[in-house]
Amino acid sequence: MYEELFIAGSGGQGVLTLGKILVYSAMEEGKFVTYYPSYGAEVRGGTANCMVKISDEFIYSPVVETPTLMIIMNMPSYIKFLKKFVPKKFLFLNSSLIEKSDDIKNFLKKNSKDLEIVRVDATEVANKIGSTIVSNIVMLGVLAKKTNIVKIDTIENVLSKFFGKNVLDINLKALDYGVKMYEI
Repeated sequence: MYEELFIAGSGGQGVLTLGKILVYSAMEEGKFVTYYPSYGAEVRGGTANCMVKISDEFIYSPVVETPTLMIIMNMPSYIKFLKKFVPKKFLFLNSSLIEKSDDIKNFLKKNSKDLEIVRVDATEVANKIGSTIVSNIVMLGVLAKKTNIVKIDTIENVLSKFFGKNVLDINLKALDYGVKMYEI
């Protein structure tokens, strides 16, 4: 198993947190991982992204050049990064904040014939749960269910270590919603 992920959005959307939880989950399952965060000086509201690699074998560089999986949480990141990276397998889009764009969709299909685009109303679902802040965890649930990159039980265990009691319940609920979106 070898996956390269590029995760992007704006500061405050939990992009870096999503990457960390994924990394800790993979580590708990005994996999090799790297995590390479990047964010603008503004942090909240500015751009944020991270590169994550997960493998059964040693990883020699944390830099993602050709992602197999990509998560985009907002429109500015969609415009900025989809010209730079074309994922090989899956592109997960927060369709609550990303409008359909035929020019980029055509660009992606032209450059990656096997690419599956997964549109997730992550922000809308998180808002229904009670807080848009957990849209990243909704997206993580969808990613885990669709790709089996890490086990759901492992993510739940990591979430219980990562978050305090006051926010753990809403994060577990967001993960469950994300998982159930693709249980068909």
